[in-house]
Amino acid sequence: MNQRKLFVSLLASTLLISSTAGIAMAASTTNKTSANISNSSSSKKATITTNKAVHTLSNLSPVKVTSRSTVKLTDVNILSQDDGNVVTYTLTYKNNDSSPLMMIDYWSKVKTKGGTLFSPKLIAKDQEKKTVAPGSTVDLTYVMKVGREVKLSDLNFLIVKWDFSQANYERTLGKFNVPTSYSITTPVGKTKTVRLSDSAVKVKVAGIKVFPGEDKNQYVKIGVNVNNISYKLLENPNIKWILRTPSGTNYPLTPDKDSTSVSIQAQANKALSLMASLPTSVKLQKSELLLVEEQGEEKTVLPVAALQLPEASKTNVEVAANQPNIISVEGQRLSTLLESAKVRVDDGAYDLNMQLVLKNEGKKAIKVPTYTFEVRTTDGTVYPIETKALDALKLNPGDIKTIKLNTSLQGDGDTSKIKLYAMSPMNKSESTEPTTPSNSFEFSYPVGVYAIPQAVSSGDGLTTESVIKNNKGTFGVSLGSLQRLPWLDSDIVAAKVTIRNAGTKTVQLPELEAMFTIDSAQVDGDKKLIYTQSGKLLGAGMTTEAYLLTKIPSELRMSRLEVSLIEKVSEEETNEWITLNTSGLIQPISYVGSGKTYTSGTADKETEMGVRRTIRYPGTSSDIVYTEFEMTNKSLRQSGLGKLVGYFKTSDGQYYRATAKQSERLPGPGQKSIVTFWAKVPKSGTFSDMRLIVGEGIADSKFVTGEGEATAYVNALAFEVPPMSINVLGTLTNIDLYPFTFTANSVRAYLAGSSSVQVEMNYSLSRNEEIEMGENEHKLILTLTDQAGKTFEKELAIGTDLKTGTNQTLSWSIEDSFFEKMRGGSYRLSVYDQFQGQRIRLAEQGYGYDMSKFPKEEPEVFR
Repeated sequence: MNQRKLFVSLLASTLLISSTAGIAMAASTTNKTSANISNSSSSKKATITTNKAVHTLSNLSPVKVTSRSTVKLTDVNILSQDDGNVVTYTLTYKNNDSSPLMMIDYWSKVKTKGGTLFSPKLIAKDQEKKTVAPGSTVDLTYVMKVGREVKLSDLNFLIVKWDFSQANYERTLGKFNVPTSYSITTPVGKTKTVRLSDSAVKVKVAGIKVFPGEDKNQYVKIGVNVNNISYKLLENPNIKWILRTPSGTNYPLTPDKDSTSVSIQAQANKALSLMASLPTSVKLQKSELLLVEEQGEEKTVLPVAALQLPEASKTNVEVAANQPNIISVEGQRLSTLLESAKVRVDDGAYDLNMQLVLKNEGKKAIKVPTYTFEVRTTDGTVYPIETKALDALKLNPGDIKTIKLNTSLQGDGDTSKIKLYAMSPMNKSESTEPTTPSNSFEFSYPVGVYAIPQAVSSGDGLTTESVIKNNKGTFGVSLGSLQRLPWLDSDIVAAKVTIRNAGTKTVQLPELEAMFTIDSAQVDGDKKLIYTQSGKLLGAGMTTEAYLLTKIPSELRMSRLEVSLIEKVSEEETNEWITLNTSGLIQPISYVGSGKTYTSGTADKETEMGVRRTIRYPGTSSDIVYTEFEMTNKSLRQSGLGKLVGYFKTSDGQYYRATAKQSERLPGPGQKSIVTFWAKVPKSGTFSDMRLIVGEGIADSKFVTGEGEATAYVNALAFEVPPMSINVLGTLTNIDLYPFTFTANSVRAYLAGSSSVQVEMNYSLSRNEEIEMGENEHKLILTLTDQAGKTFEKELAIGTDLKTGTNQTLSWSIEDSFFEKMRGGSYRLSVYDQFQGQRIRLAEQGYGYDMSKFPKEEPEVFR
């Protein structure tokens, strides 16, 4: 037995040497043989009719290796290379015997029909397969190099066995010949079963898309589904993918960042995305996807499969205006729609503001890739767009997110000359190793190209509603008013924004913050957002109003203003909710003429406002301008405005902050509330065209009520406040001390023959109880002027010194030696309204001194 084994070993060595010599001989005759095959093929082209392609080898009869065991040719592939073709074929041995089948007894040869002999080699991973156990099968794959002109149908695959009775100690058991009609390419839509790392795997092309590139290039993306049908993990096989065009040109494909690692559990699937950059001149019709595997230390490239590619699709890559683009993200549908665009042109440049709506139409949550955005013009100029809106953005099924994309471009604002590009994230390898196509994905390609919707010039941006769609609902947002208001040594910019629930269900507003951008400079100072109503729930069709405020230097000039609502996602994260653009031209404050009123609020909370009167109190170096401002409650409940803020403005543009006094109680239905405003104005000031700017006070992001102090104001109106002329009454009857009315029923000044004069007054003081008013700071001054010009005053507080009611009495004494010698005469009693130490005369009346209390003179008695 040992001698037999030694003999077999020596014989095998001899055959190996013979085989090697045969390979050398075959190599020397390849060119000649290839030429003969080529000529033969050419001569037959005219007579060969086209047969239907066959994609299976199952019709080939098996070759018996024993009386019960067989071998079949189950796969064959060919790969064209510059120096020839690489052919691989797989033989499947099936052992139906009761004892192991020894693979050392069998091998394979390949011979062309012209007689050229090739000796293939087992691939590295199959060289250790020595036996086939009873009842099992073993796949052996061979590889060999042939000439460029050799076709598979030219080859006979021989099954050889040791036979010591033969002259050369071998016997051919049978052969396989691939039919001329056989095609190694798997048809479109069909699955190819292959062996990768000794695991059975089904491979199928999911589709091919073409994306526009730059410099006459195009990006090709091929989707492949890989199904591990074996019972063990398929872990990163040494495979590569190649795009082969009909002309035979090969283009290597690069897996994207999610496809570089191929780890598939048993009976599991994985979707791969393969990319290549090709010249646009390359035609992709009838192209093929080649799967090759590297074997051994030499990294021999072995063809594994060829799959016919379907027609390349450009659907949803480049879309028309107002049309959605569907992007596949992790196997889920992400709908993207460029919903709107606004343009503002300025000196050969223009700002473009766009809204892109994202919606997860899949059944699973997806993390939106950090796409980059850019605008490209027809001449190839690229304008990048900076945004962080996609950072860490996750969308649950059905979620909608609207992101804002803003950029500045050179040109006339013609949006038909530009398109928006959404580019795939760039994946840059952080490895220190040299970059190779297999370990990095170095280029970005468009996942969507959008025509710009008909752009709406933003103009002043007022009243034009913009629509936002997100996972919280659909909202219509418009800028109702934009005011620039004086505040101490600065100005307040106040924007009134209306938010409408444009959906059919009740929604909740997100947590929003205000942001202002002036001429591209973001305002970093104090910013506030104040809602006019409490609560953030909006029913279908309901609206709410909010005021966005900031303070700027009073001397600052603006050419452009952007008002933004920022959604506060967390303490660290915010998203731009909407940006409303204006030309920066502030609206003039609404004007209410003298004697006119203005009604604000909704039907159930209306307040009518107007100026009752304005009085000028003259002073020594300055005058006081004083206005009584009336607010009438027109609603059916106790209601009214919060604390008001006022500024007097002269015709030459000077502003004077007004001090306001206001009742803390709200007026009932039909009742009035009076707010008094006053300020000191230089005597040289112009009073003829003066206006009072009145607004609702704001503090701590809410409207001020009660004793709170306003730090800003909104919703301002300008009321004409010409000072009224005061007609001095000739009697002390029905004197207007609003809301009081004063009448002196009788006045008596008693001379007593001494330095003391007793003055007594019977009076009536009434108050309009329907008027709510703050603290009355007016004083009533009674001035008694003797006929000789001597003047004496009495200061009285209205409501305390002077009590309301009829038939009230008031008395006071005047002390002056002037009266000691008086025995009669007259005087004039004047009534003055004094405010903040400055006064105006309201009425005066003359009286004679009363002598009824003068002591009677006793006659002299002479004794």
